[in-house]
Amino acid sequence: MKVLFYTRSVLLKKLAIGYIPSGGRNSQGKICVRHRGGGEKRKIYLIDYYRRINNFGWIIRIYKNSYRTAFLGIIIYKNGLSSNILLTHHCKVGDFLYAGSTPIISNSNKFKLCIGTALPLLYMNLFAVVSNIETKPFTGITVLRSAGTCGIISNKIKNKVSLKFCNGLNLIISDLCIGVLGIVSNPQNKVFNYYKAGYKRSLGIRPTVRGVAMNPCDHPHGGGEGRKSPLVGAQSPWGWLTKGRPTAKYNKLSLRKQKLIK
Repeated sequence: MKVLFYTRSVLLKKLAIGYIPSGGRNSQGKICVRHRGGGEKRKIYLIDYYRRINNFGWIIRIYKNSYRTAFLGIIIYKNGLSSNILLTHHCKVGDFLYAGSTPIISNSNKFKLCIGTALPLLYMNLFAVVSNIETKPFTGITVLRSAGTCGIISNKIKNKVSLKFCNGLNLIISDLCIGVLGIVSNPQNKVFNYYKAGYKRSLGIRPTVRGVAMNPCDHPHGGGEGRKSPLVGAQSPWGWLTKGRPTAKYNKLSLRKQKLIK
């Protein structure tokens, strides 16, 4: 009972650090990100994005952090190490998960893939549903970390793996990149109702004002007598066109390989 008490109370504090919000301002005090400020006092929990410990571990606690849409879990490995991880859907307290660069195979026990197992994509089956993916080996998990996101291993060629995302984009990466089997937890997050404006304010998000309700010095859509539409095309406060051109930044080299652009 002493071990459980230590891991649930003291361990959670050891895996967290304090955070002072910047309110969207840089070192000069200038606003670089709009609609940020205020909010309740929160902590940042340190998460293991590498998952190459080559050992089994138990999930001892599941909790929610306001900085992330997915659920977090504390896992304790057989060698005594512990860390926070991003959980997959259907994971629960007491699950026995494996994380490492190579699967442990012995004559007595055959290794079995289960939901939440972290392994390189080389050992994942074709058409497996994966999440928490590295784009380059040994650099840490960078994509498919949001709640309810996942990808499918659509093809394997030599030492490359092709992943198809939910938005239809295909990504070609090395088969040595780490991936987690299953969908990221909390898929109901996209239908969550915030109910009131005060909930958003507690998260540190300030109100967004329409450009047509501003003065001409504050926005290109501002000014005029009464309520009317802007005389120019839809623009940002800095004069950039906000409709009619793509804003997403994709890797052009990978898009050319997929023949998505010329």
